[in-house]
Order: sequence, then structure tokens, then C-alpha cells
Amino acid sequence: MRLKHLAAASALALSTALGACASAPFGSAASIDTAAVEDAYSGVSGAARSTAVVDLSGKPVGISAYPAPIDAVKAGDMAAFLTMTRNMDVEDRSESPLLDAFLILDKAASGDLEGARTELADSSIAGDEEGETGLYAYLDAWLLAMEGREADAIKRHRGAAGSMPGLTGDLSLAAMLEAFDHPEQALAVYESLTPTKIEAPEHAFDPKGLLYSHIKTVVSRHALLLQRLGRIEEAKDVYRQLADAEPEEAISYAAALDSLETGKNLKNEMLTMPAAFTQSLSDLSRALQEQRIIRTIMLGGRADGFDDQRSALDQVALLIHPEDDGLRSAIIDEMYANALYEGVAHVATSAPKPTAALQIAAGQALLMAGKEDAARNAIDRALDLADDDERLTTLYGALQLRLLLDDEKASKALVDEVISLSENQAEKAAAHGLATEIYSQFGDFGVAAEHAAEARTLDDTHDRRIVLADALGKNGQINEALTILRTERLSRPNDPYMLNTLGYFLIERTDKLDEGFKVLSRARGMAEHDPYIADSLGWAYYRLGHLSEARRLIEMARKELEPHTHWEIEHHLGDIYWHQGDEEKARDAWQAALENHPPVTERAEIKEKLANGLSDDAPERQPLPDVSLQDGEIGKQDI
Repeated sequence: MRLKHLAAASALALSTALGACASAPFGSAASIDTAAVEDAYSGVSGAARSTAVVDLSGKPVGISAYPAPIDAVKAGDMAAFLTMTRNMDVEDRSESPLLDAFLILDKAASGDLEGARTELADSSIAGDEEGETGLYAYLDAWLLAMEGREADAIKRHRGAAGSMPGLTGDLSLAAMLEAFDHPEQALAVYESLTPTKIEAPEHAFDPKGLLYSHIKTVVSRHALLLQRLGRIEEAKDVYRQLADAEPEEAISYAAALDSLETGKNLKNEMLTMPAAFTQSLSDLSRALQEQRIIRTIMLGGRADGFDDQRSALDQVALLIHPEDDGLRSAIIDEMYANALYEGVAHVATSAPKPTAALQIAAGQALLMAGKEDAARNAIDRALDLADDDERLTTLYGALQLRLLLDDEKASKALVDEVISLSENQAEKAAAHGLATEIYSQFGDFGVAAEHAAEARTLDDTHDRRIVLADALGKNGQINEALTILRTERLSRPNDPYMLNTLGYFLIERTDKLDEGFKVLSRARGMAEHDPYIADSLGWAYYRLGHLSEARRLIEMARKELEPHTHWEIEHHLGDIYWHQGDEEKARDAWQAALENHPPVTERAEIKEKLANGLSDDAPERQPLPDVSLQDGEIGKQDI
């Protein structure tokens, strides 16, 4: 059984490196030639110049390194992107108001607020005879705020808020009020945005998920502002609204409530105006992306791939307040999700201040880009940078990277340290969960199952129970695992990932192929475009001897997952290709699987196939089970 949805969330099984430009390998340039950077990018802010990608000599790669502005965005090179944008014809820039906005925001980042307001008034954003645009009023309000013109800025913003998408206007106003030292007014905004009853989504495909994510943002900011004001009990009461909505996550929320009380891992400073402006721009970027996604879906399309508009706006927003590690992490996550590993490493390491978390992010990207020595160096730097409060989270990241680097001895030593440093139940459960992953990866299934059971005892949640079932299954305890899975299925009747987990277990670890096929068919019907579910159903077809349909579905899964690659999908395709007589494609797929960090047991199996091929015949073709809408439903009598 694969915990596919958990693997996807951790982003630890991805590959494919970006080759957008001939930039220097991470850490290889002895020093940056500051004069050369200033000469090449004299028209942009110092904050933008600090993001310039340089070559081995420390000189900027320049705009010629990028075929189009989007390539500079993918590389995290805002100096090149803004220079290319300013070099566009005015008519070309007028096609998207964001292009002018990028230049205006960069001017604000340079400290030339008067020049930014003048450029804003002369831009395509300003509007026409019929009136100004909402974006114009919004940016003007924030530029006034950056100048310290409190009354004008707040009045201007109140007029602009209604035209902003989603909750953006209200969240932006709350941030401005906090930065102007009006916390009570900001708190009132958050209170007005919080519904009386908060409902958490049931699973990853629940449409309530989008609304809930916005509510979490409101409640979290409300609680953090109260915490900054020293009103700890009020902050905890506000945050308990989320805890009450997700009772199964009680242990995790207890740890978060403890952080509100102690201040551990929290930034306790009130928002400065640049920090508030950057936060507001990030909210706007997210809302605009959601609008684009909704429009695409309503027109019958699919929203996937790299959203260059969001990334560009986020990266330009970061120029206003480069110390915003939360926004920097969001930019990194978006790049990582699109396999832009060189860009991730650059954005992580071009921060004004190196941090342990950013070094871990760079290390993971470098590893996925095939730069293992640089990744190890990043891990070492992260551990050196981590203070006492950061030590545990840094060890988590270092441990996961050591796992992918196949450093068994180092991984097992680190996991012992992680367990010893864990203090509360949530930390201890997470540590034992990570130990489960480590020991399972290296084939110690009995020990892995023991850690999974301990994690479940400490934190009895759905995810912990699923991990325990996986560990028990790998350890040969099939009936115990199946009891857990059937019970979880009963409590989550509409969760496609739960169906996928149960169905794959049935076809891999039992003789219940017909039932597994039916369960997976239902999962596929509920999540048509999910690559992991498509792969599972494809493998069910393979086990039933229907190789052509198996190949079609699993190749579809591979396509859906691009630009990433998953070792198990490639492993499956290799077996199918071999039995269809295409030995060259089979070995290519197995090689790809081997390069994508499979567990040690599967690694040995794949190496054997690469060396000697398959000796067994293809599965015997069997009649496909009839599938109905009720297939996959579980009753108590089935447990």
C-alpha cells in the first residue's frame, strides 16, 4: 500500500531539473561582482538587484540568458525580469495591468514613493474617463501608507476595498490598521470576517477546503495579533475555533495553543508598514490566482502548471519586505511544485539573512536537481544555523534529506536525536512518524511498525492510523492492517484517497483483486485526474491481466504528474513495457524509477530487473468485475 497523498504533500518523491539559464551552480561563485550587477540592472531597485542570478565569475547572467520574462521569474531573477518588463513597449505592457504594477512596486521598494505614485498615475492601471480602477486605488492607498499619510491612506483604502477580490480588501485593511498602530480596529475587522460556525473539509477533494483555508488565515491572524498584544487567553480562545472544527487534530492544535502562550517559534513584533504591504500583496496574488482557476474551470478547462502571474507578483512583493520568510517559503513551495529546483535554491539562498529553514529548502531542491554534494553542504549549514528553538524542525528537514540521500547510518542517528528532543505529544508523535518512514525506507519493517504504533498512541488521527496500517502491511500483519483500513473507510465514505489506499492494499497484499478493482474504480470516478489513483487503478488492470488498459492509465498518471516523476509509476510501467515486448522502454522506466529514491527493498528489486529483466509471465487475463456506483462502500459487517 502506498500513502500516495501523504507523499505528494511532503514533496519528497519528485525529480526533473530546470535548465533555464547557464547560471552558476549553487555556492560555486566566489563572490558577487556588485559593480557588474549594478551596471547591468541600473534601472531597478537594490532589492531587485540582490536577486540577480550570477555566473561562475560572479557577474550577472543578464537578460540574454532568458528567452522570455517568465524564464527569469522561474529562476527567481527579479532584476532580469523587471529590466525585461521595463524594456517592453508601452502598448505591450498595457495588455496586463500587473506589468505596470510590477514596475511601480519595484520603485516603491527602492524608496522612491513619490516616483511610484507618479508612475502609477501615468500607467494603464489608472483607468479612463469612466473612472479609476480598483487596483489603482488599492496601490495608491498603500503608497500613501508607506509615506506615512495615515488619514489619506485609510480613507483611500476604505474606498478601494469593495472592488478587491474575495477577502483581500478586508485583510488588507486590517494589516494597514495594525501597521498604523490601530490594533483594536484591526481586531474588529477579523471578528467581522469570522463565521459563527466553522466547518473543516472532510478530505482533500471537499469543496469546503478553499473557504476553510481563508477562514484559517483570518483566525490565525486574529489570534497572532492578540498574542502580540499580550492578550494570550483571548488569542487561545480565538484559535480554539479551528481546534473545535477539527477535533481529530486535537494534539496538533494543543501544540499550537502552547506556542501562543509561550511565544515559541512565533514572531511577536507588530507589523511594520512594509511588512503589512507585502502581506497584503501576497493575499491579492493568491486571490487573483483563485479567480483565474475558477474562470478556467467554468470554461471547461483545467488549472495546472506554473502560475507565472502569481509567482511574479509574490516575488515583486517580496522586494518591499525581503525579510518576510513566510512569503519566501510560499514562493519556494510553488516553484518546487513545478520542479523549478534551480529557482528554489536561488530564492532560498538570496534572502537577506540565511536561516536553517531556507538552507533545508535549498538542500532539498539541490538534491532533486542532482547536486548531492551541494545538498549535503546545505544540510550541514542548516544544522549550524539552527538555534535551540529551530533545532527540532531543522532536524526533521535534515533527516528527510538524509533519507533521500540514502545515508542510512546518519538517518538513524538523527531520528534518535529528534525523538529525544521532542517535548510535547505532537512533537513526539511527529518524531515517531518520521522514524516509521526512516525504518520503512531501509527495510526494517518491524521497527517501523513499532514507531507507527507509538505515533498513533500519542496522536490518534486518521493519518496516523493509515501510516500504521501501511507499516503493519509491510511487516506482514495483513489482517490487522486491513481492519484499520476498513474502519477508516467506514468513517470516510466520500474520500477518494481513502478508497485509493484501501483498494491498492487489496490488490497488492491480498487475493481480493475483484474487490480492490471495484474500490479503485470508484475512487477514479470521484477523482478523475489524480495521478496516484490512476496509477493504482492501472495496476489493478495489470494484476487482472489487462495490460493495454493498464498501460493507458499509468501513462496517463505519468503525464498528469509532469514535470515530476514517481518511482512507483515508472516501476509499474517498466513491468508493463517488458511484458508487451518493449525491453528498451522497460529498462528506461526502471532506470527512472531507480533514480527517484525508491525504498531499499524495491531498489534491490528494480536493480535485478535492470540487470536481468523479468522471468515470470505476464498476469493471466481474467474477466473484469462489474462496477456499480456502490462499489467500494463498506459496512460494519465487512470489518
